[in-house]
Amino acid sequence: MASFLFFAAVSADGYLAGPDGDMAWAEKYLEGGEDYGFADLMNRSVAVLEGSKTFDFELNALGDQARMLPTFVLTSNPMKYDGLTDPNVHFVSGPIAQVVAEINRKIQGQVFVVGGADVVRQLMQVGLLDQLTLFISPDVLGGGVPLFETSLEEALSGFEIASTKDFESGLSQRDYRVVR
Repeated sequence: MASFLFFAAVSADGYLAGPDGDMAWAEKYLEGGEDYGFADLMNRSVAVLEGSKTFDFELNALGDQARMLPTFVLTSNPMKYDGLTDPNVHFVSGPIAQVVAEINRKIQGQVFVVGGADVVRQLMQVGLLDQLTLFISPDVLGGGVPLFETSLEEALSGFEIASTKDFESGLSQRDYRVVR
């Protein structure tokens, strides 16, 4: 059975991206060479689940490079990707519980949920997100792409903080586990 982990930076006021998808506020934290546990995350993960907007962003930024891990792309329009031939990319659609059931038939282990506030919200609404690792920045964006439609505290009321870590860069890592 798969477990689902979301791992991302979020601004102090709860945004994944600034206005017009701007990520400069987050990219500055990568300049010091700290990987914030990303390499370990990738080594522990057996697959990726992401939304089509994140997948489109990656295609634009990286081209159609082969994926290292099986990547499940949640999309309502899989025909949009006709011609993409990477055997590790699987287009899935439907209710998120159905998508998770499909992934569970193929995957056992940790699934890294990449980007996509909508995917995270869907997983949380049906109780299928197991963990979140959030890197809270001191930046206040005031607008953009919110992770949740409510405050972080309210949205994460069904989770407990398993651990925290502060970085010299100003980021504060919070590892949340679902309370079952």
